Amino acid sequence: MHKRAAFFGNLTVLPLFLFVLFFAFALSSCGKKSTGKIQGREVRLGIDRDNAPFSYLDEEKNPAGFDVELIEAIARLEGFTVKFVPMNPSALQSAVVTGTIVGAMGGIEIREEKQLSFSEAYGSSTLGLLYGDQSSASEQMPSLQGKSILVKEGSGTAVFLESIRQKEGFSLLVVQENQDLIREWLEGKGDFIAEDLPVLEAMKEEIPKIDETGRTEDYLPPDLLDISEFDVQKEKNSRAGQNIEIFSLKEEQHYGLMVGMGQNKELLRAFVRGLKKMKENGEWEALTKKYSLFSSNSNPQ
Repeated sequence: MHKRAAFFGNLTVLPLFLFVLFFAFALSSCGKKSTGKIQGREVRLGIDRDNAPFSYLDEEKNPAGFDVELIEAIARLEGFTVKFVPMNPSALQSAVVTGTIVGAMGGIEIREEKQLSFSEAYGSSTLGLLYGDQSSASEQMPSLQGKSILVKEGSGTAVFLESIRQKEGFSLLVVQENQDLIREWLEGKGDFIAEDLPVLEAMKEEIPKIDETGRTEDYLPPDLLDISEFDVQKEKNSRAGQNIEIFSLKEEQHYGLMVGMGQNKELLRAFVRGLKKMKENGEWEALTKKYSLFSSNSNPQ
């Protein structure tokens, strides 16, 4: 009888012992899970292949631009490496959602999307309009009524302008890349190019370098225009002789690292840590000066 009672008494203690053991193991596992997952990893990061000055391919088809150098610096500080995957900008979101790439950068605007998450903003700018004008520069906003505006598919610019299109009475012409924006505009197929101001400033510098035959191989870098694809004939260049103007709109865009909803949280944490380190050690200031981006009064802290 005593042996039987002792036996059943041991059985009642056993579940309690197993529970305590499992709880201790769970705590240990959680602790290991939250530290150092990003270190030593190679991160496949998609970039917009045609969005200077944020991201583009240089003359040797290597990734270049502000965002490329930014994430490379953060990776070095946080102990991981980056494998860049240059893509058409309209394909970046679907590639992130399906897991083809871990995340994406390249002047990507932070926005509310059910399938996406973003890092904290590392910079901001306002939207603008690029247009041709025979007269001198004007500080007044050009009329949009009845006009056509060229935008890039999937961009924050396109989303914003679509929201006010009917009210303001203009139409949108949607293209795939920056080189398409320039080609269509030079051929007179759109009255304006709408993009973020840094992108428009880069375009403004490159457009005058196109000679009368349509291209100048000595001067046109492939960061904006793929020479093998860009072929504007003289008779198609309806913008010849026009002044190129840029008008700033009030709509502000904030840039961040894009990942899938609820995914790659350690990468987002590493991005925040690395960005903070760059601001502390002077690398951030040097990078912003190099690209003339994100002055101290416009950079989110």
